Amino acid sequence: MKLSRVKMLALAALFLSPAIAWAAPGDGLLGTDHDFASGLGAQTAGVPVGLCTFCHTPHKAMSTLLLWNHTLSSATFNWDVPTTTAGTNFPTILGPSYKGATAKCLSCHDGSVAIGDIAWFKETNYPGGTGLSTFKMSSEPSHQVGGGGAMAGNHPVAMPYPYNNAANTYNASTTGPAATLGEWQADPTLLASSKIRLFNDNGSGAISAGVVAGKTGIECSTCHDPHNKAAVDEMFLRGMITGSTQGDGYLCLQCHKK
Repeated sequence: MKLSRVKMLALAALFLSPAIAWAAPGDGLLGTDHDFASGLGAQTAGVPVGLCTFCHTPHKAMSTLLLWNHTLSSATFNWDVPTTTAGTNFPTILGPSYKGATAKCLSCHDGSVAIGDIAWFKETNYPGGTGLSTFKMSSEPSHQVGGGGAMAGNHPVAMPYPYNNAANTYNASTTGPAATLGEWQADPTLLASSKIRLFNDNGSGAISAGVVAGKTGIECSTCHDPHNKAAVDEMFLRGMITGSTQGDGYLCLQCHKK
């Protein structure tokens, strides 16, 4: 079979061009599922965007904190039971008003808001993502969390962590009276093997990064690093998805003592 010159050039380009390299854990945002400009997550309708565009904007942001650009979910998120077995109340997360990182994560991952539904890019906004990306995570069930506000079966977030092996209050929830406090790492952020991130609540709804005695809690980004800088395993995880000890980096044991 005789190949045309065009086909030969195309094959040469295929074999001689360098392979596309997607980011490894810890390599940063470029080339990850959260790279909506050029990586695995690229979902634009042929419109060039910046690496950070879908989450942040330097002007006309929805909030000053984080210069947040993506429309928040209007859902109210709840679990299917009122408390943990230790008596800690599961929280209610109001998508449009909760200030913790979890509301930002769920603004895409609950599947109700288009990825391209942002406040500002190139002197215009994109309601519903029209003209940019109307893709919703509801079309990607393996990555959808909290659809319709239902958090049943998902690890607690936006609720207290027993920092310093003591009861803490976070997002109007206090560590339950039956909690065995010694079964948690006192401060997982200090462990040599850990990249866990904790947050604090000032009691008036303001959430900040870092620990404060009696006011410390967890968010989605306690275990996941959406920017892939502190990630050590797939799915932006701050710990290993496999393993059996705290020292080998197994994610669950960075917080829990078992």
